Amino acid sequence: HSMKDYSNYVRRAILLIDSQLTEELCLSRISAVLEVNSSYLSTLFKKETGSTITAYITKRRMEQAKNLLRNTGMQVQNVAIYCGIPDANYFSKLFRKETGFSPLEYRNLPRIDL
Repeated sequence: HSMKDYSNYVRRAILLIDSQLTEELCLSRISAVLEVNSSYLSTLFKKETGSTITAYITKRRMEQAKNLLRNTGMQVQNVAIYCGIPDANYFSKLFRKETGFSPLEYRNLPRIDL
């Protein structure tokens, strides 16, 4: 995603999220690291990206999970941990909500090479 149209705070928040997906990420922690008011950051992020910070974090984690499920033999619980969600059951529920498939169903989907 191009970040040229984003403010400095939003760019820095995205870079922080993308580089620390395995960590515990939340608005208060991100705003503390960036030394900005959490309400201001939340509003700015939503205005510039069209997404809440929480939704963005979840989206990025699910993208990473899909990649790991397709390209590694990692167990689902390890994929969950690697994506920053230590509870495998919660991860599976989130993954299904996001993709419509359980992690194992997704892994076993036929590949479509374009």
